[in-house]
Parts: sequence; structure tokens; C-alpha cells
Amino acid sequence: MKLWKLGAILLVAPLVCSLYGGSVQAQSDAELKELQKKATSYYDILYPNDTLKDWFTTNVGLERGDGPWQNLYKPVPLQMYWFPVRHYVRPDGTYYDQLLEKFKPTECVKCHEEVTPGFVNDWRDSTHANLRKNARTAEKTQQIERLIGRDLKEVTCSDCHGKDHKELRMPTPDVCGECHPLQVTEFMGEAERGRQNHIDGLAANVIPPWYPEMFRRGYPSAKFGCDLCHATDRCNICHSRHKFAAAEGRRPEACMSCHMGFDHPDAESYSESKMGYIYHMEGEHWDWEKPLAEVVPGKDYRTPTCQFCHFDQGNGKFAHNPVTKGVWRMGTVPPKGVEYKSSLKDYPFGINLPPLNYKLDVYSPDNKKRSEQWVAVCSKCHSPRFARLYRENLDNFMFEMWKLQDRAQGIVDDIAANDEFDVPIKERDIFPLGDILADALGPGLLGDAVYKAFKTTGGKVPVVGPILGLYGLFMTGKNNPSEIEITYANMWFGDKAHAWKGVAHGQQDIAWWYGAAKVYQGINNLESQAIALKRGKKVDEMLAAKGRKGAAGMIGGIIGIVAVIMFGAAMLKKRRDNR
Repeated sequence: MKLWKLGAILLVAPLVCSLYGGSVQAQSDAELKELQKKATSYYDILYPNDTLKDWFTTNVGLERGDGPWQNLYKPVPLQMYWFPVRHYVRPDGTYYDQLLEKFKPTECVKCHEEVTPGFVNDWRDSTHANLRKNARTAEKTQQIERLIGRDLKEVTCSDCHGKDHKELRMPTPDVCGECHPLQVTEFMGEAERGRQNHIDGLAANVIPPWYPEMFRRGYPSAKFGCDLCHATDRCNICHSRHKFAAAEGRRPEACMSCHMGFDHPDAESYSESKMGYIYHMEGEHWDWEKPLAEVVPGKDYRTPTCQFCHFDQGNGKFAHNPVTKGVWRMGTVPPKGVEYKSSLKDYPFGINLPPLNYKLDVYSPDNKKRSEQWVAVCSKCHSPRFARLYRENLDNFMFEMWKLQDRAQGIVDDIAANDEFDVPIKERDIFPLGDILADALGPGLLGDAVYKAFKTTGGKVPVVGPILGLYGLFMTGKNNPSEIEITYANMWFGDKAHAWKGVAHGQQDIAWWYGAAKVYQGINNLESQAIALKRGKKVDEMLAAKGRKGAAGMIGGIIGIVAVIMFGAAMLKKRRDNR
């Protein structure tokens, strides 16, 4: 399939997933059976057409990549574990054939006690190995037995991995959904209720052009962190392998390994807040075996956890869906309600590529409902008035941050318009896949402004705005992006993220010193860099002009000397002739 055809549905995966789910609270066997059908069809529902299946679910091993640019790169071997439905390569060789001759499928544990004792010990401590360790798990086991039509003494290796090494599989949500359909369909419900951040982790990783560009430029292993975090469409991203403890998934640490650092410092802002330090002092004594729906705030948990706030669906329901109340979309989409002066006033520049084709309406009916849900959650521990005022302050804070980003955007816009970068645009490296991107997608998807920018610069476009700015933090090339562009990207993607995450989680130091204060400093740095670049261009122009005048004078002088010499020679010759 040609790239322009692929580009026609670029980024469609997050939008075409018509999933059932949300906070489904089915209890009857019949209801669970229906959910099981959906859960075991996980990838068929998530990727409902042939193109998307070819992009993300057809097992190609390590021969080609994922998404619309799959033919431009090959995955690194480790990706078979992070994205197994697409890239897993089963072990082969005589060694495994000998194992199959020696051991029965039921004897996996016997062998792995010596080969991988850590796996086995985790499993032995798990509910899978102790299905009737208490009344709750015994009742759940009976329900699952009715669902799958067989008795369970324990859940062993073969139940999740298959019966032998020749048919070995890595457990994926559709496998887990055979026994846990409610949890899987709730997880799938991100597509209906919220934004499918987790279920589309792979798609979000490989669709942007800077991902295949890193492979193309010879850095295939450099995106280790991106791959490991974006492998989020699996249950074991929150529940550790082989133990799969629900109690593990209820603790904040389950979220913190990904939700931390430069672009989403949730772990830091929560851990150092009042909520966080109460959790760190007292959390070891809380009952983590208790389902969230049964937790009494102030009694079972004296302070909320990530899961208690984000898994709350309203009306006393909790689900494996942490995105139902999200409004600000990581703070990367410009909101309506700001009087922009920079190119952000024209955002999305005619672009029709979701999710880049809109300005965020914070006060839409749907987002107002989400905000009210947040007020209700916070009111479980705070007064309703405090909760509402805090929520309103967060929104106002974000509008202020976007006003500053608009100011910063204007500075970079001006530098780009006058081509005052350290190195002229024509001498830059291309934007990732800049040599094929415009033709692959076309003006109908990119918008006329962005399409023309690619075509007129030969793909050497400057880093500006939320659309093109981000790549400067992922894939740098020769003089593209330049220092001022990186300063801008760091300011809006990192510093602003610290600012609003600090406010959202009640951590004042991160909100100010690691956030807002650095945004202000970033503005100053941008303005100083812009002045230096403008002066530098004027100096270059002046020197160039003086260089041309100097050359003209030198040539004139040489011509004059030559003329004098020639005139002198002619006079001498004339005197000789007259003698």
C-alpha cells in the first residue's frame, strides 16, 4: 500500500474504535458471557478494518515495523515482548523439541523452577496458584469456572502461554479476557469514555514520523523508554508478570513507573504533596486487598491514591478506565478562550489529522460534566466549595500558561518568518520523513499552510507550535532544530507540564519552581536568544556587504595597477621607436 493511501487514515486508530465498556458492572453469568465475547475480540474491535489490522495486529515477527511507516524500519528484538501480538517470535530449535519430549504441558513449573525461579516464586504467591485463598477469591473462581466451562484447581503456565513451546504465546488482553471479561472491557472502554491513551499506546508511538526517522538515521534502540512506556495495551503493565496481584495494581507505584519525569511528573507531584506524604507514612497499614468500590475515604485510606481518584466513574462505581474525567489532554492542545496573537490563532492550520484537528473547548457540555465529576471525587475528602474553587483555579492557571505559550510561539514565529536561525532554513536537515511526509499525506490532511511549508522548504521546516515543536525533543538533525526551537519545546512540553501537574496534585514547589517559574525564565531566554539571532543576522549581512565592496575595490586597484604598467610599457616602447 502506498504511503499516500496510508496517510489518508493516519491517526485513525484512536478514533475508529467503537468499544463497549466503561464502568460496566455486570454480575450475572449471561452478562459476563457477552462481555467475554467482546474481551476475546479485543484486537478485532480495537482495529476493525484490514488496514489497521495490517498496521498493528498481523504478526510479522521482526521483519517490519508498525503503523503507516512500517516498511521504513524494522523493530529491535526486545519489542517482541512489549508488542507481542505483532512481533513475538516463538522459540525454536532442537532444545525445545527435546523439552517437549521430556516434559508434559502440566510440568512447566517443574522445569521453570530451575530455569526461571523468580517467575515460579511469583506465581506460587499469586491468586492464580491459590484460587480459594479466601471467600472473595473462591466466589470469583466459581464464577470463572462457570464462564469457561471447566473446573480450576489452579491457573498454570499453559492457561496463559499455551500448551507447548511450538505454540507459545505471550498473554495479551484477549487472552486475559477469557477469564476476566469485565476488567478487559472496562479497559477497552477508554475509546468510548475518555481518550484511549493506554489501549492505543503502540499506535501513538509509531504513527508520528520521528519514530521511524530514528530508525532511518541509525538509532533503532534509542527509543527504549518510549517503547517500554507505550506498551500499555497489556494487563501486565500495571499488574506485574506472574503475580498479577490486584493489590499491586491499587497502589500508586503501579502508575509511577510511567507517569513521572519531564512531560508528566505525576509521581513527583503526588509523592511530595500532602496526599503523598500521608500515603508514604501510613500506606503499608492499609488494606490493599479491598476493592476500590469498598474503600471508605478517611477510614480505609486516609488520603486518596492515583487509582482511587482516576478510576472513579461516579455513583460509587470504579473501573479499569482512568481517563473518563480527563479534560486538558496533557496540556498539549491549545484551548479556546485565549486571544492568541501568534500562529496559534490559526491552529490547527487547516489540519484534518485527528487528534490535531481541533482547539480544546474546556467548557463544552461534555467537559463541564467531567469537571463536575472531579469536584464530586475531591469532595469525598474536601468540602465541596474547596473542591470547586480548586478545580476552577486549575482551569484558570492553564489559561494563563497558554497565554505565555502564545507569547513564546510568537517569538519563534518571528524568527522563522525572517529566517533568522543560526543556520538558514535551506541548510537545515529535513523534518523527520520530511522528504515524503507532505506527498504521503497531502494538503487535505496536513492543511494548506503546513503542506506548503513542507513543499517550499523541501521538508526543512522550522520547529514551531504544538504540531511540529514536539519532535525537537525526540529527533534532532543537523541544525534542525536549533537552540531557540529546543528552548521553546522544553518550555511548553516540560516546564508547563510541571506547572500544571503540580497544581493538579497540590504540590506547590513543583507547580512554581519546577513549573511556572521556569516558564517565565523560558520566555526570557527566548527573547534573549531572539535578540542575539537578529543581531547575528544583521552582522552577517553587514559583513557580507563590506566583503563585496572590499572585493570591488581590490579588483579596481588591480585593474588600475595593470593599466599603469601597460601604459608605462607603451610609453617606453614609443620612446625606443622614436630613437
